[in-house]
Amino acid sequence: MIFKKYFKPLVAYAHSYISDIDIAQDLTQDIFLKLYEKRSTIEIHTSLKAFLYTSIRNRCFDYIKTNNIHKKHKDQLQIVSSLNNIDDEDPMLQRAELYVKIHEAIKSLPDQNQKIFKLSRLNGMTNQEIADELQISKRTVETHISNALKKIKSMVTLILILLIPKFFL
Repeated sequence: MIFKKYFKPLVAYAHSYISDIDIAQDLTQDIFLKLYEKRSTIEIHTSLKAFLYTSIRNRCFDYIKTNNIHKKHKDQLQIVSSLNNIDDEDPMLQRAELYVKIHEAIKSLPDQNQKIFKLSRLNGMTNQEIADELQISKRTVETHISNALKKIKSMVTLILILLIPKFFL
C-alpha cells in the first residue's frame, strides 16, 4: 500500500535531482527495499511521507556524490591510460610498473584502511554501505579512504613523474 501510494511521487522527486528517470526509479526502489528490510527496527520520528522524501533526497545526494567520485577516477584512469599508450621502447613494462606500484601501495596500507579502500574502489560500495557493513561511522570510512588515497598517490607519484615527460615529447 505504501509503495503504491508513494512510488510515483518519489520517483518524480528523485528525478528532480537525477536527470535519468531509470536511475531515479532504481534509487526509489532502493529506499523501499531498505524500508522493508529494516521494518522491524526502523523508527520514524516524523510523518512517513516526510521520512520517505528525506530518504530519497539523501539517496540522490549519495548517488550524485558517488557518481562524481567515479567520474573523477575514470578521468584519472584515462590520463594514466593515455600515458601508457605512448609509443615508447616498452609501454607494457611501464603499465606493469604502474600497476605494481599501485598494488604495493594498497598492500602497504594498514589492514582496516586497506579493507575499506578495497570495498570502496574495487567493490564499488558507497561510504554508507561500507559504514553499515563494518558498523562504523560514515565519517570514519571517509577518513580511511582519504588517508589511503594520500598514501597511494605519494607512492605512485614517482612513476607518474617518470612517465609524464614521455607524454609531452
